[in-house]
Amino acid sequence: MRTTGGATGARRGARPARVAAATATALVLGLLTGTGSQADEDSPTSADLAYACRFPDPTGAPSTTVDARVEVTTRLPRSAVPGRPVDAGTVEVTAHLPRAATSALFPDARVVTGSATLGVDVRQNKEQARADWSLRAAGTEIPAQGTELVLRYAGKVPTITVNSSGRVRLLAAEARLVLQPDAGPPVSLVCSPAPGREPRVADLAVPEDTRPASPRGEPSGPAAREKAREDDVTLSPREAAPAAPWPDECADMPTGELDTSVSAPPPPYHFNPIPLDGVPLCAYAVGISTVRKQNGSMLINDPAGKPALMRVRGVVRSDLGDWAEEPGAEGFNQIWSLAEIHLPDARASFLNFGYLPVTASVTFETGKVTILTGQPHMNDPTTAFARIVFQQSLRLHDVVVNGTPLDVGPSCRTAKSFRVLLNGDMNSKENPYVNVFSGGLLTGKVTIPAFTGCGTAGENLDGLFTAAISGPDNELRMNQAPTCVTGDFPSGCPPVVPELPRLKPATTP
Repeated sequence: MRTTGGATGARRGARPARVAAATATALVLGLLTGTGSQADEDSPTSADLAYACRFPDPTGAPSTTVDARVEVTTRLPRSAVPGRPVDAGTVEVTAHLPRAATSALFPDARVVTGSATLGVDVRQNKEQARADWSLRAAGTEIPAQGTELVLRYAGKVPTITVNSSGRVRLLAAEARLVLQPDAGPPVSLVCSPAPGREPRVADLAVPEDTRPASPRGEPSGPAAREKAREDDVTLSPREAAPAAPWPDECADMPTGELDTSVSAPPPPYHFNPIPLDGVPLCAYAVGISTVRKQNGSMLINDPAGKPALMRVRGVVRSDLGDWAEEPGAEGFNQIWSLAEIHLPDARASFLNFGYLPVTASVTFETGKVTILTGQPHMNDPTTAFARIVFQQSLRLHDVVVNGTPLDVGPSCRTAKSFRVLLNGDMNSKENPYVNVFSGGLLTGKVTIPAFTGCGTAGENLDGLFTAAISGPDNELRMNQAPTCVTGDFPSGCPPVVPELPRLKPATTP
């Protein structure tokens, strides 16, 4: 038996988690679109399964096991033809979790979203293959009353192809649920089928194939089955998808020094900084940068292209303290993280000086990123803040002016690096930035220095680009997605690409 397209067979390889994660990313992003035997969308089949879920303690390690109920709905046909892929349609997974247990994980949340990966064992005769069904959940409001939190996940999954006759059974295996509250970091739950009852999702009959040979002379019936004996069960995505950069890149934490100049509490205050090893995280951050002089914008880490992944060493330092020596004085806290990102080039087009069309590619050279969140006054939540700071320089190349290439040379760049300081609002109702785990909207304005090294053959174009671009009040708006937390108990993985932020904040009349 063989599996393809990210499914793992009965004899798994050395890196099953990474293969499964790649398949999950492809499914979540909707890259797998289908051909083959389409199931009857009007005839769903549901299975009501008992699960036991391991809930984490505050450190993230599983500590409590609670009973849960998981409903799995597929739209598989009742029978299949050997050699033809079968489509399960839109698969729905509904998880019924104890409200009391989930509320304890995020007591301040009002809405929870997330993703689910359900392992499914496909068995026929003596053959077996493992599929990982990855699904997404829309926002679910946490009920004020009742005993359950009901999360509904849905999505398309790989097709199933069997090349022999005989009954096919689909049995549910481990389920991983990622809960993303609107306040606080994501939480990962690992759930296993409860013992004592077969976790059957669906049955599929595959009768003996009696079709005649195909018009092209390809074998069918017994001959086709003999030819495909080594591929009795195949789980095939509808389209090949690139491997997701997880967990390899996410596990590689950056090193370097924090920029402590953004520390919030002014003196006098008393605390002892606590250095920590940090935890491996990663996330996508995408945004829009506005060049004030040109009244135009360019996309940063364009989500429609190949966005770069930000690697994070989360929580490398903790500052806890108070404002005075006496016991019981008002305290404050700060949490520091270190990140690194290598942004891809951006392509920008402007009307230079209001009438001359200019297009150029911009290369970003970005230093280490310091991420700081905290609350200077523990008794006043409105003082909570988020600050992200790094140094950056720009290089221009592949410049086209009014349709004609302009050779600016290989070293047309800002004369020095400039400081980028972005702020997040923890108290924003629309897009809060609570911490590095949950992400959110970051905004700020930068001053772009003068340009140098522009031009070739003795031609000096420094003044042209300095006059057109350099100056203050260039707005930068970035959306950071929730982080993927790697390790033995991953959560929020694989990392997702967020939407671009609005160019300007929403206003109310």
